[in-house]
Amino acid sequence: QPQQKDYDDLCGLPDLNEKTLLENLRNRFKQEKIYTYVGSILTVINPFKFLPIYNPKYVKMYDNHQLGKLEPHIYAVADVAYHAMLQRKKNQCIVISGESGSGKTQSTNFLIHHLTA
Repeated sequence: QPQQKDYDDLCGLPDLNEKTLLENLRNRFKQEKIYTYVGSILTVINPFKFLPIYNPKYVKMYDNHQLGKLEPHIYAVADVAYHAMLQRKKNQCIVISGESGSGKTQSTNFLIHHLTA
């Protein structure tokens, strides 16, 4: 079976339904791509292991970049909120939600890591 194209933004799926959405997330997860956009919303599937995507190289890569120009990442969301705050001179908010054990605390730590860098 040929490898299906994975979409880093679910809004780009040619046929958006529950089956194609879940297949896309599953394919990305198998490639250790735990982040996927739904427009400006970032979805995360907890890998329950550390991935090497949280180092200074990634902090620098996502610094001052437009959302969607690079692979989805929690650093992109943090950076967009930070620069929106600077440009608009208004407070910004990032909502993190999920089931117990889904990785909310870890995601918050990654956001803070990027913001303090």
